[in-house]
Amino acid sequence: MQKRILIPTDFNVESLNTMKRALERVDDGDVEVILFYSEYLSDSITEMLFYNPEKRLNELITPVFEEALTILVNRYEKLCLSVNIELFHYNNGMAFKNYVEAKSIDLVFIPKNYTLSPLKNGFDPIPVMKEANIPLQEVSWENNSEEVYEDSLGYLFI
Repeated sequence: MQKRILIPTDFNVESLNTMKRALERVDDGDVEVILFYSEYLSDSITEMLFYNPEKRLNELITPVFEEALTILVNRYEKLCLSVNIELFHYNNGMAFKNYVEAKSIDLVFIPKNYTLSPLKNGFDPIPVMKEANIPLQEVSWENNSEEVYEDSLGYLFI
C-alpha cells in the first residue's frame, strides 16, 4: 500500500532534513513524498495569463537542492520512493485541508526547530497547516555543526 506524505520546503537544502527524518519514521512500502511550497499568486493579469507552475518550479529549484534531493531518494530507495514538488497558493486553513483530502495525504510532517525561509512571494505554510486542524507530526533535528554552510549538502548528514 502506498503512503503519501506531505512536507513543506523552502528550497534550502537544510529543509530536506524534515524529509530525511520523516522517511526514518515510515515503515517499508511504497512512499510518495510531496514537497510543498507556498507562495502568493501575482495580481497581474498578464502574469496570470502566462503562469506556468512547471516553469515556476524550475526557477525555484537550485542545482544544489536537486542534488540533495537525489541523494535522499537514492538513500531511501528501499521505500520505493517517489518525490513530487507542488505549489500551493492559498493562505487559508480550509483550502489546505481540502488540498490534503483531495491528494489523499496520509501523513503531514513539519519541522519543529527550523523556520522556513520562503523566497519572494512565498509564505510560511506552517500556520496555515495548523489552522487546518489536521494531524501534524513535528520533526526535529539538531544543527550542532559550525562547518555546515547554508545550501550545503552537509545539512543532510546532521
